Amino acid sequence: MLDSGILIGGSMIIVCSQCNVTYKISDKKISSKEAVATCNNCGVRIAVKPDSPPDVPANLEIDYNYGPPSAGKPIHSQSATTHPGTLVNDYPEVGDYTPKYYSFGDIFKLNKSGGFKSRHNKFKLKLLSAVKEVLEKMLVKNERVLQIAAGTAYYPAEIFFGNGWLTMLYNRYVIIGTNQRLLMINVNHRMKRPTHYIFQLLYTEIRKIGRGLLGTKLILYRKNKGKRRVFTSLKRFMSREITQFLTERIESVKKLRIPDESLEHICPACYVPLKKGLSACTSCNAVFKSPKKAMLRSLIMPGWGDIYLGHGVLGALELLSGCFIWLLVLSCLLSGFAEDLVAGAMILVLFNGMDCLLTYYMAGKGSSLEKKQSSSPMQTQLAPNSTTQSNLNYARTAEAPNAAKAMAR
Repeated sequence: MLDSGILIGGSMIIVCSQCNVTYKISDKKISSKEAVATCNNCGVRIAVKPDSPPDVPANLEIDYNYGPPSAGKPIHSQSATTHPGTLVNDYPEVGDYTPKYYSFGDIFKLNKSGGFKSRHNKFKLKLLSAVKEVLEKMLVKNERVLQIAAGTAYYPAEIFFGNGWLTMLYNRYVIIGTNQRLLMINVNHRMKRPTHYIFQLLYTEIRKIGRGLLGTKLILYRKNKGKRRVFTSLKRFMSREITQFLTERIESVKKLRIPDESLEHICPACYVPLKKGLSACTSCNAVFKSPKKAMLRSLIMPGWGDIYLGHGVLGALELLSGCFIWLLVLSCLLSGFAEDLVAGAMILVLFNGMDCLLTYYMAGKGSSLEKKQSSSPMQTQLAPNSTTQSNLNYARTAEAPNAAKAMAR
């Protein structure tokens, strides 16, 4: 049985038609003539054709492995799915992680002594520990974590019109690069547990990467004039590593088409990618917090809407400020002077109005679960990730005109 290779990003991607094991071979190691290789997994013969056009079959799910291509070595190699011995010796807690979900050799870097003990690796392990429970439920079939970083999502409206530095309390994210997509999981300011929102961004949607003037940012520029995503306050080594990782990923998928619709939001209950602005999950029927409810609460009493959204510290501070404003307005009403009445009304409208608009904006950023659910959507977390996998398939769809020819070969 023969199977042909596909040239992508300077490497030959070969998929065994018998057992679906994927191989990546550098084009420099491929001769000008057709060659026949043998699958190390099942023994089937695979035809390597260097003159094959760079087309990708529409139904082919390619695992774009991070790192240099290796001739004749499966992408899903043993080293990528087991705990490196030295890593477990240095960090015993790694033994509690499910090996098939992580490429430890890519996530953790060796120190000068050949071990893994370092400040950088310790911080990465802290980030993994914070999102481990959610992350392992989110990953789809054959998806592995290859890179990890952490930063603060940059929302100018929140910084300049209300919260300032307090935005760091609830806009912290663990950024995870897998072999299929970029995941962003909202965590608390101490980076010890997940909080509200989960997002994804497919590599085919990213046009280029930036690090900022000081090298502490991650700027994701999208294709088709999409709104960019900016993360600040990254550690420099993480900004450097994830930028290099994403640059290679973008290069490897640049021949794949851009999805017609970006499903950036992810349901916190069943982890299925969703459209923006939904009131409930279309897969598990989990109900999300309503921007209108948050806005009305903040209009009545500043801070109440933030508490509803789960921003307790920010809500408490705004409630204190709101009480002071109401006392000021009440004193204006009791004075009996018309000027004081007008001043009090203006203060109330300005403060409450700005807070309710800002709360509405914050509530619309992502999908956050209501505390009270009519059913029990969280049970779907334990279900297989087949639905999420089907939503990712469009990211690996090739240009249609040449797909049939590629499949025929």
